[in-house]
Amino acid sequence: MNVDEITSLEEAKLLIKELKNKTISEDFNAYKTFFEQDKDAIALFNIDTGEFLDCNMSAVFLLGYPRDEFRNVTIKQISPLYQPNGILSEELAKYYINEGFKHGYTEFDWVHLTKNGDEIHCEIQLSNYKAQNGLRFAKAVLLKKSDTEILRAKLKEKEKLLEKITNTLPSIIFIHSLISNEIFVINEKLDQLLEINTENKLTIEFLRNNVIHPDDLNKIRNHRKKLVNAKFNQVFELDIRVLNRSKEVIWLRIWETVFSFTNENLPMEILGVAQDITNIKSAKLELKKRNDLADEIRRITKSGIWEWDVLNDSMYWTQDLYTLVDKNQFSYPATKSNFLNLFSVDDQIVLEAHLRSTILTSKPFEIEVEVKTSNNFWAKITGKAISKGKKTLKIIGSVENIEDERKQRIRLLEDEARFQKVADQTGLIIYDYEVDSGKIIWNGAIQKVLGFTKEEFNQLNIDGWANLIHEDDRQSILHDLDIAIQNRSSFRAKYRIQKKDLSYISVEERGAFLKNELDDPARLVGVLEDVSFKIEFQNILKANEERFRNFYNFSSEAIIVLEKEKIIDVNLAFHKLLGYKKIEYLNLMTLFEDPLWEGLGLKPDTFSTGAFRSDGKLIPVQIRFKELDGNRSILSILDLTSIKEAEVLRQALNEIHLKNEFIIKQKMELEHAFEALKETQAQLILKEKLASLGQLIAGIAHEINNPLGAIKSSSDLILSHINIQLENQEAILEFLKMKNPIVLQNYYHWIRSTINNNKDLHGKESRALKRKIASELNELGCTDSIEIAEEVVDMGIQDTIHNLKALIHEKDFIKLFRYGIDYIKVSRYINLISESIQRVTKILYALKSFTHSDLSGNKSKIDIIQNIETVLTLYNNQLRNAISVVRNYETPLPLFSCYPDDLIQIWTNLIFNSIQAMDYRGILTVSVKQIKNEKNNNLIKICIEDTGKGIPEELLDKIFEPFFTTKDQGEGSGLGLDIVKKVLKKHNGQYEIESKPGNTRFHILLPIDPDVDMI
Repeated sequence: MNVDEITSLEEAKLLIKELKNKTISEDFNAYKTFFEQDKDAIALFNIDTGEFLDCNMSAVFLLGYPRDEFRNVTIKQISPLYQPNGILSEELAKYYINEGFKHGYTEFDWVHLTKNGDEIHCEIQLSNYKAQNGLRFAKAVLLKKSDTEILRAKLKEKEKLLEKITNTLPSIIFIHSLISNEIFVINEKLDQLLEINTENKLTIEFLRNNVIHPDDLNKIRNHRKKLVNAKFNQVFELDIRVLNRSKEVIWLRIWETVFSFTNENLPMEILGVAQDITNIKSAKLELKKRNDLADEIRRITKSGIWEWDVLNDSMYWTQDLYTLVDKNQFSYPATKSNFLNLFSVDDQIVLEAHLRSTILTSKPFEIEVEVKTSNNFWAKITGKAISKGKKTLKIIGSVENIEDERKQRIRLLEDEARFQKVADQTGLIIYDYEVDSGKIIWNGAIQKVLGFTKEEFNQLNIDGWANLIHEDDRQSILHDLDIAIQNRSSFRAKYRIQKKDLSYISVEERGAFLKNELDDPARLVGVLEDVSFKIEFQNILKANEERFRNFYNFSSEAIIVLEKEKIIDVNLAFHKLLGYKKIEYLNLMTLFEDPLWEGLGLKPDTFSTGAFRSDGKLIPVQIRFKELDGNRSILSILDLTSIKEAEVLRQALNEIHLKNEFIIKQKMELEHAFEALKETQAQLILKEKLASLGQLIAGIAHEINNPLGAIKSSSDLILSHINIQLENQEAILEFLKMKNPIVLQNYYHWIRSTINNNKDLHGKESRALKRKIASELNELGCTDSIEIAEEVVDMGIQDTIHNLKALIHEKDFIKLFRYGIDYIKVSRYINLISESIQRVTKILYALKSFTHSDLSGNKSKIDIIQNIETVLTLYNNQLRNAISVVRNYETPLPLFSCYPDDLIQIWTNLIFNSIQAMDYRGILTVSVKQIKNEKNNNLIKICIEDTGKGIPEELLDKIFEPFFTTKDQGEGSGLGLDIVKKVLKKHNGQYEIESKPGNTRFHILLPIDPDVDMI
């Protein structure tokens, strides 16, 4: 080697570094080639930031992100919020990355999101690395899973979930095969509950003989009959008793449903769930015993008690009696004389007579007298003899303040008197029929309609009423009544009934059943209405119509009937004169020759022109024009072609004059008949309005009685609680004085927090919450957790349980709780009284609005929604049982200028028609909103929609005609929609109808500006 060729050390190091960099570059290019060409999707990401560093083209195609955009997204952005196992994607990703660092490599399933948001199920192969500079990164290989694998994984997850649910649920889950009559128990709860082995298949016979309580076998048989006839998704519930191995009684609540059927649609398999409710049944039994005891205590302590020792002539009064009569036991000793002096002289005589009678007969007594103390009040005095042999030793009794009850009775009598007055004025007879006994209570306009006094008519039972029915009507009416009783349906009938003077009148009967606690038809209540006047009016109308038709068809002059200027009818003389067979395509412009035609409104009553026959021939005619009611008018046409000479013309004119006189006479008769018809119609409309009010009265009385009953019940309970607290007042105050001030502060805070914080729960939700609260209290060491949970949930104050838990470690916690819950109950009863009073106020306001009559005849501005709500309130008794009311009100709406009393008649007729169309069961929807029409006028649109049977299309144009009705005989007069039409015309409004089976809509359009022309 030459000296010049020798390489220095520094040159050698540079050469080595150059060779090393060249090698690394070649290796990197080789890795890059493999990375890019790999068929599997590969991505590199920074573990600390979660951002992607790079990816190959397979990953680009898989996830749909361009490479440059891919480097700006994170794992969180391309993953859903939760993975299929229910864990947050962000938390699960951290777990798998940590696993990767522990083992250097890990595999797992993952759901990614494409750029379009689609889910892709992948298997992830994750390798974690850490660089010398501390950078942590990972390489992820994304392998897309097939649909089959995804479904298999989901199925496996659901199987695990189902297994977990069945093993976790406290209920017994089973399947009963009706083919093999075997029972398959899915979980082990039955084994644990009954201490038996159910690994082998169970049969119904085994359960009947060894498990089911003998007294419940008949319940099981009836339950099975229901299941055999069950439909899909029907669930049946049953409580039965079973016996475990130790023959202890266990109560089970079973829910069963048929979930598979044969090809013939017969039940094949039954899915059932059974739950142990022994503790619930025991608690209910214990609660009933406690309630019975409490009722007995309340019954005894409800009023002041007195006892008279007859032999010693001495008396004893309880402290309650002294408090009731406002006397002091020291200054007013308990003696018979002092007892009698509490009442007026007349009442003393009555009371002493009852005491003597009780001594002689041992019969108890009960009277009402007025207590004469510092604050007079009415009281009920009761007494019962305690005898030995034939001797009366003592008489024990009570004095009860009935002042409020008496006032309520007086108010009720006043309401009944008002109701009786309405019935008398509307000519309605009201009845209340007890189905089982056959007894009927009659009320209303009995003497006015039938001539009997109220006392005479109330001597009739069901058979007496039947004997008054005309013999030609009796059998069918009694048959219809039997069917109504059997089907528990409303009763509608029209028949003739005998008056006291032995004459007959026609009546319409409308009745409905009131049900008792056993859901049986106990009473039929309804009304009888005299419809003789209506039938007579219909006969008169029919006669007038026949008379007009005879004049119309047999007149020698051709007559055209017009609606506005449209030809709607012609008589026989028209066809004979002009030869036209059909009139559908005829109009006045083409029928008559008049070059100056400007409409009938500008013509004189009589004018001459030419008329075109059907063969095109023009003939001279004379026309007389007469306007009728509404938009209708008539044209009479006289042929002038035969008048050629003056004499003939004069004769023709004389004849015309005579005919004119005859026609004028006929017209006058028709006009008189028409005026009589309008007057009669107005009377009938008024009668219809009064009848509507009569229909509502029974329901309103019932609506008022409900809140009054609630007020009475709540008042009694409040008085009972107050009496109990008064007895224990000293003990309660002494008990609370001993408590720490902080404890008392928490205690009062809990009570105050319950006043307006109550949410009533029922059914499964209530039971589940009671179990949850009892469990939480048990964990805190409470020994009375079940009682507390029952009281808290039943009172609806479960949201305040956290306040109660702060007191649970008090030594006398249960005593503290019971004092507090008594106060809370009184508060709830007071709230119930307030709500009931508001309900009565609302009903009375609605009734006042309905019956109000504006004698001024002027329009006034009202809230249209409040006007509609008045009618809905009055029909509430018929709506709330099986009809759901949906209100779609747009608010705020402008005040509407109208005649309010007339509008109420619209809503009354349309809503009651909907109720009847749905046969008192369905959905009633009332919508109100403001719209604009094509003329940009502001309108209020009201839609009343029902789910009834609908109106046939061919009848839609007829339903607004007077006396036309689609209802059965006795269901309606046919005047309701005619009233609606007239009221709308009075308000310049319009109506639209849409109807099909299952849906009918009446749209009412009313202009907000009363001067707007809707036509």
